[in-house]
Amino acid sequence: MKAKELYRVLETELGPLLAAHGFRKRGQSQLAFQRVVDGKYQSVWFKCDKHGWDSYAGGDFYANFTVSESPGLGNLGPNDESLNFFLTDAELAWARNYRDEVVERIPKPPESYFEALEAGFSKSIPAESAAQLVQTVRDYFEPEPIPYRRNQTMGLRYWQPGDVAGWATLIATVLPRAIGVMQSWAGGRGDQEP
Repeated sequence: MKAKELYRVLETELGPLLAAHGFRKRGQSQLAFQRVVDGKYQSVWFKCDKHGWDSYAGGDFYANFTVSESPGLGNLGPNDESLNFFLTDAELAWARNYRDEVVERIPKPPESYFEALEAGFSKSIPAESAAQLVQTVRDYFEPEPIPYRRNQTMGLRYWQPGDVAGWATLIATVLPRAIGVMQSWAGGRGDQEP
């Protein structure tokens, strides 16, 4: 699932709900919805992981909520948070479990995939570092061993369109709460938590 398909699923799942709250889709490379309230730009936007889609591992995306003085999303400040900031303890646990369900559906790559990675990494970094890096990649196919926290930025793993739709369901549940917090940020109280 390349970025274009990811964004199409998110727009289909969340676009009508965001439109009902007065957000309009912005035209840019990542998917973003924005509205202006009292001269402040409130944005709900999504971006793919910088490493993109991997045919063996799938991908990650991030959901972000921003209030700023200008429409651009590049100059982020104190009123910018990822989805995890708005989640309750129960939702954080659900997100971790859902991530593990997604990962369980992804077929593990053949051993030759990991061997090729290590050989490639070893050309530019010491062998010990290459082995550690490959172990990090191996861990990408395992259950998440650490509970999610609000102060952690977590990638939302996906393999198929249904995985993205599952994350969209969580985002839709959280959206009214997040919009409420964004309203408080727009009023100058950027330190309020959900």
